[in-house]
Amino acid sequence: MKGYKFIAGAVCPSCGDLDSVMLKNDDSMIKCVSCNYFQKKEDEFDKKGNEIIESIKILND
Repeated sequence: MKGYKFIAGAVCPSCGDLDSVMLKNDDSMIKCVSCNYFQKKEDEFDKKGNEIIESIKILND
C-alpha cells in the first residue's frame, strides 16, 4: 500500500500474525493486512489524558 511501510518482525496485537503490521509514513497509524486491525496515534491517550502504552512484539531470529 502506498503511504505505508511494513514493520519487519512485528506481530499483530489482534490476530498474532508475524510481518503483517504496517506503519503509516507519517507515523499516525498502524494497520494489519491480515485482520484489518488498526490503531491511530490519538487513540494512545485515555479520557483523562494519560498515555496508554501498547507494545508490538518483535521476534529476533
